[in-house]
Amino acid sequence: MRVATWNLEKPPGNKGARQDRQREWIEKTRADVWVFTESHVTVSPGPDFTGVCSPHEESGQVWTAIWSRLPIEPLVATGDPTRTACARVTPPRGPPVVVFGSVLPWLGSRWEGKPSAGGVAFQAALSAQRQDWAELRRRHPDCEFILAGDLNQDLSVKHFYGSHANRAALRAALQATGLQCLTAGQADPARVQTQGQWAAVDHICASEGLAARVVGPATCWPPGDRPDKALSDHFGVVVEFG
Repeated sequence: MRVATWNLEKPPGNKGARQDRQREWIEKTRADVWVFTESHVTVSPGPDFTGVCSPHEESGQVWTAIWSRLPIEPLVATGDPTRTACARVTPPRGPPVVVFGSVLPWLGSRWEGKPSAGGVAFQAALSAQRQDWAELRRRHPDCEFILAGDLNQDLSVKHFYGSHANRAALRAALQATGLQCLTAGQADPARVQTQGQWAAVDHICASEGLAARVVGPATCWPPGDRPDKALSDHFGVVVEFG
């Protein structure tokens, strides 16, 4: 099972030169489960995928969309209903997986009226989502768990984006809910690909049982020492599970 996440930087729809180029990379990645962030309701990985998304704006923009070629069932995520989506996916082998797609506040972003300064918005949104992760794990004890999306915080070897306080809060939230970030530290695929010039802020995290089934390192695209802004201002990342 291959799981990928990519911030598509608010495409206006499914048509256009940028969308065509994004689709080429989506097809090359061959993921079974996608978490798109800053996406559009018309953007799908292909006809064999079924999607679940956060509420869309009048323009069709959505903060988070989960797409799966495997059987998928929508679940409710309540702490941050605008920027998150959740689904239960059934892989061909092993237990079902709860997939939680997320966008956490970026630097300068308010959340629920809370200011960005001092990490107030980030940590408030993180606290709400952390409660969702814990509640979903409690309600679905038969499932493994994946958190994926644009977390707007590096967890790399050295500081790149976000803040030290937000990094500490994110690490604590993951630890408290039994999740391991597969795109952090030495495993950060953006750091590896760019020889330390960049770091991932889009992450894939997994419960302990699923993390033990990772096949090879996380990888990212497109190639190069920085994202290709003609595609997106973010690298995409993918992890494979055996």
